[in-house]
Amino acid sequence: MQPCDAPLSDEMLLVYWLRETSTDETDQIEAHLFACAECAARLERTASLGMGLNELVRQGRLSGMVSPALLNRLQRDGFHLRLYALSPGDTVPCTVFPGDDFVAASLHADFSGVRSVSLSVTAPDDSTLREFEDVPVSGAEGELVWALPAAVVRQFPSMRLRLTLTSAGQDRAVLGEYVLDHSAFDPASG
Repeated sequence: MQPCDAPLSDEMLLVYWLRETSTDETDQIEAHLFACAECAARLERTASLGMGLNELVRQGRLSGMVSPALLNRLQRDGFHLRLYALSPGDTVPCTVFPGDDFVAASLHADFSGVRSVSLSVTAPDDSTLREFEDVPVSGAEGELVWALPAAVVRQFPSMRLRLTLTSAGQDRAVLGEYVLDHSAFDPASG
């Protein structure tokens, strides 16, 4: 296989595979893929990973930080997603319903000049339930999405979760603080 002079980025291949490219971008990417065995092989590996990801989703095992493009893909594939959008300072009531496959919190913040962030999820007793370190972000998007399988969320008691988003690295500036006021799932009501 001859090395590619201008390889497509992993991000571009993923966006193409997720069908999130414009018609012009799609045409350009496909022209490159038909002429470049190296990038075509990388796309095949990306698609293989995607199929494995779909299987994890179907098993209810996807948990963590996900891209908005992946959420769109899951919805297109028929998964039911309950999405809560939060801006810094927001307190949002949330719950999960019987038909939900996933619950996601879309955290909006100003990521200008920030390459990666950390997210801390804190329980009412101030214990840390979950931490995500050095999550890459795009200043243009201004959104970070945390997703959990609905089956996991159905096990949560009613509680107030505090989410703190900070820039990663030495500075650790707070970019946003959010509150999810979770009501426990009641099987009798659904």
